[in-house]
Amino acid sequence: MASLAALRHRFIGVYPGWWVVGACCFLALFPGAIFSYGFPVFYIPIRDELMLTDTQVSLIFALSRGEAGVGGPIVGWMVDKFDSRPIVLVFGLMAGVGLIILAGVDGYWIFVLVYVGVVSVGNNSGFGQTFLAVTNRWFVRRRAIGMTIVITAYTVGGAMLIPVLSRGVEAIGWRDVMLYTGIFVAVVVVPFALLIRRSPESMGIDLAEVGEAVEQSPTAASSAQASGRDYTVGEALRTPTYWFILVASALRISVTSGVLVHAIPIMVWKGTSEQTGADVMALLFFVSIPARLLIGISGLKLPGQGVLGVGMGVGAVSLLALNLVDGVWIVFPFVAGMAILEGASVLNWVLVGNIFGRRSFATLTGIISVFYSAGMMLSPLFLGWMVDRTGGYTESLLILTVLYGVSAALFAIARSPRGAGTAPRPARTG
Repeated sequence: MASLAALRHRFIGVYPGWWVVGACCFLALFPGAIFSYGFPVFYIPIRDELMLTDTQVSLIFALSRGEAGVGGPIVGWMVDKFDSRPIVLVFGLMAGVGLIILAGVDGYWIFVLVYVGVVSVGNNSGFGQTFLAVTNRWFVRRRAIGMTIVITAYTVGGAMLIPVLSRGVEAIGWRDVMLYTGIFVAVVVVPFALLIRRSPESMGIDLAEVGEAVEQSPTAASSAQASGRDYTVGEALRTPTYWFILVASALRISVTSGVLVHAIPIMVWKGTSEQTGADVMALLFFVSIPARLLIGISGLKLPGQGVLGVGMGVGAVSLLALNLVDGVWIVFPFVAGMAILEGASVLNWVLVGNIFGRRSFATLTGIISVFYSAGMMLSPLFLGWMVDRTGGYTESLLILTVLYGVSAALFAIARSPRGAGTAPRPARTG
């Protein structure tokens, strides 16, 4: 007999998973984007007011990324084990309150403590891998579309918020902007977190009844050639494919993190003003929105490993050009190349879900987060140290370009493993 939730779906015509995706998108659009893309707006104002070196400011962001690495597997285990709603609610509120506290902090080490221990813990746990894990749990046949929409929401939010935050800092100062931002996050997280549900099974929905249970066929599937199997953590760890994806993901995210943290200082180094640098980064996110959507949807038909490899290669070339070509105009080809890279990146987590299934997705991505968070910690710190040492970004960006190239090669050679994996557990119909 069809479940009540499935019958409701048939009557209304809207799969409940889309409501969950909508809630995740809103929280990614504003609160998530504030932390993921908007925070570098505060880099130069904080550095100048607190009279810090670039290394000291970079250390703030570096420790935040390190915290994500320590907490990633724990959060992944929690999301796989328990309901996602209270995780988003509690940690989202924590991030908002942390911003409110941070607005009144004067000392450097207290600033580091609050940002890393409160703001970052709340953001990384509430607005990070949890959304992707929830989406992966609600979708199978349309997994690529669901994840693409959620990931793109971060980019849309960044494109919208960076100019607003930048002009707000210029008009009323970074402290007031941070205060109002924290209040906003704390207020909006509650109603939207309540819309997030753990899984279709928790609502008595049988995925087969709503047309979501069938995996993409091997001939039409994307990158992973989805097999319809759910791997345990141990089975996944024993496959070379998982480790190729892990290292490639870690390099991709680490380099991108360093570039984004230093994005506005890099633009100033190339000859723009701070405001123009912020606008250029907003342009990058605007251009990457259609790239993410088009490439993410293409993940239903094209080999995702190849798309990721090409995207990373284009990103490497654009970063090299930004570094070596003189003139402010080069920032626009750089934006185009990075937009393609960002567009391809949406297939990164689709790749994990397609290959290894729904059962251990959050735990497997949490393990990957240990490695990429270490890189996210080191890359901005390395860039800041090199600026203090050399006065520019030439040598450091050359190194990051090489790392992008290695990531491209690893994505390109990743292949779906054969053999291991257990059949999906049947959905509970309540």
